[in-house]
Amino acid sequence: MIYEFKVNEMAEEFGVHRNTIRNWINNGSVKAESGPGRQYIMKWEDYQALCDKFGRTPRVSPEQNQDMFTAQKKTDKLPATPLVLGACDKTLYDDPSWADACLTCGTCASACPIAGVDGLDPRKIVRMAFLGMEEELIASNWVWKCTMCAKCEEACPMNIEIIQLMRRIRSRRDRDKVPGPIHKGVAMCLERGNNLGIPKDDFLFLLEDIGEELAEESCPGFVTPVDKQGARLLVTINSKEPFSEPEDMKWWWKIFYAAGESWTISSENWEGVNWGLFSGDDKSMKTIVGRIVDNMRRLNCTALLLPE
Repeated sequence: MIYEFKVNEMAEEFGVHRNTIRNWINNGSVKAESGPGRQYIMKWEDYQALCDKFGRTPRVSPEQNQDMFTAQKKTDKLPATPLVLGACDKTLYDDPSWADACLTCGTCASACPIAGVDGLDPRKIVRMAFLGMEEELIASNWVWKCTMCAKCEEACPMNIEIIQLMRRIRSRRDRDKVPGPIHKGVAMCLERGNNLGIPKDDFLFLLEDIGEELAEESCPGFVTPVDKQGARLLVTINSKEPFSEPEDMKWWWKIFYAAGESWTISSENWEGVNWGLFSGDDKSMKTIVGRIVDNMRRLNCTALLLPE
């Protein structure tokens, strides 16, 4: 028996954000596959198991679901001879139904903090992708002005995955044409373990120095924990802080000290801001994430703190 659902319906049912449902599907926590239109399908027993896991009552019974599924199948009529419009190898979006779903209502544009800057309008980007204007979008700087705050997607009444589209456009640009600071930051992080290329010895000296200041000021006996085995919390750092705002790190550390938290910082690959994510560089993003995972395992930590 098959259960059909839309992402927003399941998100409402389980009380989570729709992106959480998508993440569950992508990582296999929800064993579902793309179905007709914008729906997903999964085995009824898998849906029942998910409901049991979260203490939820299925929103329909197996019998009701089967009746709905059968009724829909009867109305799904395909033309005897499909109309062929020609080959299409466009890859910026997954679901062709978005072209009909997008109403160009302007809700996304009204939510976007930078709509209008250099003509940027989320509606234009969505329609250009549907119309196959991929080269124009990839060459445009619109997507690089986007901060990926996701306000457009949150506001969209039709659940168009605008942020996924933005990242995909970024990923298509040649890496040497990615805006300089972002591209250099990714390359520097891969080479030295942080976006700004801070040498290891300088970083460790700074951590020790700030720890000594904190011990004198307000936290008697404080020592900055570096590579502490078995600490509960692994703390990553935005490299701009040790580079230009080192005093800001003290606020976190004072809280940890007062709370008696067990925490540590890795001496290697401590960067907490993954510019591979922002630049659409999935390969680099995975490498940087993998290094943090390696630090978690090496130091036997159980929780992770990211600065953003």
